[in-house]
Amino acid sequence: MGGHKIFVSYKFNDSSVYQKINHKLFEGREEGDIIVRDYVNVLQEYFEGHSEHIYKGEDDNTPLGDKSEDWIWSELKDSIFDSTLTIVLISPNMKENGRDRDQWIPWEISYSLSNETRKDSNGKPVRSNTNAMLAIVLPDRSGKYDYYFENKNCCTSGCRLNKTNILFNILKKNTFNQKDRYVEKRICDDKSNIYNGMYHSFIHFYKWCEIDSKEKIEEAIRLAYDILSKKEQYDISYEID
Repeated sequence: MGGHKIFVSYKFNDSSVYQKINHKLFEGREEGDIIVRDYVNVLQEYFEGHSEHIYKGEDDNTPLGDKSEDWIWSELKDSIFDSTLTIVLISPNMKENGRDRDQWIPWEISYSLSNETRKDSNGKPVRSNTNAMLAIVLPDRSGKYDYYFENKNCCTSGCRLNKTNILFNILKKNTFNQKDRYVEKRICDDKSNIYNGMYHSFIHFYKWCEIDSKEKIEEAIRLAYDILSKKEQYDISYEID
C-alpha cells in the first residue's frame, strides 16, 4: 500500500480524555495531564516511524501563541490542501459553546471536503480533491466511549447508537448520509432504522481502541479511500453553520 498525506483535526487542549493512552503500538507512555494532542502524537509517531504515510499537521512543539488567526488558518489550509486523508479526533469537550463557524475544526473539515484551486510556483492553477475522511472517538476520563457510542438492546441482534447531536453540524451531516438507493438498513424492534455494513456514512467512526494495531489502522484508512471512491453515493455537506 502506498503512503498517503494525512491531516489530523482535533481540539488541542481538551483534557477530558482518558489519562492512560492505551495503544498496543506504543507502550510506556507517561500518565497524567494527558490532552488530545498526546493522542495525536501517537498517530504522528505511527505515520512517521512505522508507515509510509506522511503526517501533514504541526509538530507538538510548534509555537503558536504569538501567531495571528489569519497566519494559523493559512498554515492549516496549506497542510490540508496538500493532504488526501483527514482524520477527525472526537473528544468530550471538542465542541465549545457558540457558533460552529467560530471554531477551527468545522473549517478544517469543510476545507478537507471542498475542491479548492490555487496557483503553483509557476502560476499554474492546481486543484485539490475531496479528502478521504475518518473519525476516531477518544475515551473519556473514565476510559469509556458512551458519550458518543451507546450499545443498545432494543432488538435481539443488538445495535450501536451514534450520538451525533454532540458533533459539529458539518460532521453530523456527513454521517448516515448515503443516498437512499444505496443504503442497506433494517427496521429495529422499536421501529427505528438500523444501518448495516460500513458504507452508510461518508465519515466512518471508530473507537480509539478499535485502531490499536498497524493492521487495524491501515484497514480503517483503506475503508476511508474506498468510501471516497464511491463519493457519488453520498450527500456530502460542505457548509458550516
